[in-house]
Amino acid sequence: MEKQYIVLKINDMGYRTRELETGKIVSLKSPVDFKTFELDTITFDIEKEWEFKKTSYVSGTLLKSELILANLDVPPHEYIKVGLNKYEFKDYTGYGFFSPNRDPVFEATEMEPKKRYDALARLWEKFPQCIDALVHMGSMNFDSSATFRGAFNCFSGAVHIAEQRLPLDDDAQFLWACTNNRPYLRALLALTCWYWKNGDLDDATILAKKLLRLNPTDNQGVRFALEAIEKKEEFRPDW
Repeated sequence: MEKQYIVLKINDMGYRTRELETGKIVSLKSPVDFKTFELDTITFDIEKEWEFKKTSYVSGTLLKSELILANLDVPPHEYIKVGLNKYEFKDYTGYGFFSPNRDPVFEATEMEPKKRYDALARLWEKFPQCIDALVHMGSMNFDSSATFRGAFNCFSGAVHIAEQRLPLDDDAQFLWACTNNRPYLRALLALTCWYWKNGDLDDATILAKKLLRLNPTDNQGVRFALEAIEKKEEFRPDW
C-alpha cells in the first residue's frame, strides 16, 4: 500500500513525517535516502504499521521524493497595513509559543548542532507558520554539498508560507523596522544566497531587487550582494 508523507525531520534511521491525507504524525523506518530532505513529499510503499508509546510507526520502501510546496498546507501569514504602502506581519516569530517570555528560535541557536536541529524541527512541527525555524534549519544545511538542496527546501518553503497572501501592489513594503517582518526578509535573503551560491544568478538578482523594493532602507546590506551578483562574482560567506 502506498501513502504520501511530508518530511518534517530527518532521523538517523528514517524520517519524522506528517501523513499527507490525514495530517497524522508518523515515524518512517527506512534507510535514509540522501536525496531526500526536509519538506519533501515522500511516496512510501508500506510493509508494516504499528504503535508504540503513543507514536505511530511505518516501515517499508521509499519510492519517490520531491518538493511540492502546495503540499505543506500551512495557513498563510496575515498582516496589517501600518502606513501608506507599508505592511507588517502578525507575530509568527515563535516568541512565547512554548512558554511566556521565551524565544525558542534564539534558544536553539545557542545549542550544539544536534540539539539545535531537534529543537528547530520540533518548533516547526508544532508551529509551522514559524518560518524562522525553517530558515535556521536550512542554514544548517547550507554549507554542505550533501545537504545543500535541503537548504533550498527550507528557504523556499519559508518564503512560500509567508507569501501566500501578500498584496499584489508593486509598491508594497515590509520594512525591517517592523520586527515581525524580519523572518520573511531573512528567508528571502537566505534564498537569494542559495541561488547565488548555486550559480542561478538571474534568480538571485530578481530576489535581491525584490528585497530592496520591500525594504528600501536595506538593513540587511542586500545592495552589496546585488552588486557582486551582477558582476558575476562567486558567492562568499562574508559578502
